[in-house]
Amino acid sequence: VVLEDVAVTNRFAAAVTLSSLSERHGTGAIDDAIAVAGAWRSAGPDPAPAAAIGVAADGIVEIDLARDGPHALVAGTTGSGKSELLRTLVVSLAARSSPDHLTFVLVDYKGGATFDACAELPHTVGVVTDLDERLAARALLSLDAELRRRERLLRAAGADDLTGYRAVPDRPALPRLVVIIDE
Repeated sequence: VVLEDVAVTNRFAAAVTLSSLSERHGTGAIDDAIAVAGAWRSAGPDPAPAAAIGVAADGIVEIDLARDGPHALVAGTTGSGKSELLRTLVVSLAARSSPDHLTFVLVDYKGGATFDACAELPHTVGVVTDLDERLAARALLSLDAELRRRERLLRAAGADDLTGYRAVPDRPALPRLVVIIDE
């Protein structure tokens, strides 16, 4: 089903590729490095952490982590598409924001298959798979240390949040850190 067909027939598409969704949404072809780099440059100094994740009868379905809230829970039965949704979210976010503005820690309890391809993105600062008790504690310690580092940077800049930090000139880049856990 072509995206235009959805609007005309007022039906949901059975499948929509992320590339066609990205082109239709205006960020350019997601598989074209030049288009992606152009989208990064045109996003400005504090781009919205937004991701186009699908299409509905009334248009593009988008998640904005700042507008919609930073926390989300995806639930469904085995085989319902949860992992595919998470991969779509990661790739769509990465296509719209440069690694200077957005980074990922990806956690996959199922051996790493969900995020294998996403591990190669320049945004990915860590991939944790098959957490046992020792690795889970280590991952939590690392995240806690990163939160403390970010608190110090915000305090030094006199900023209450990331938007305020980014408004202060001549500060080192501080990308949003998005932690995504599959199972």
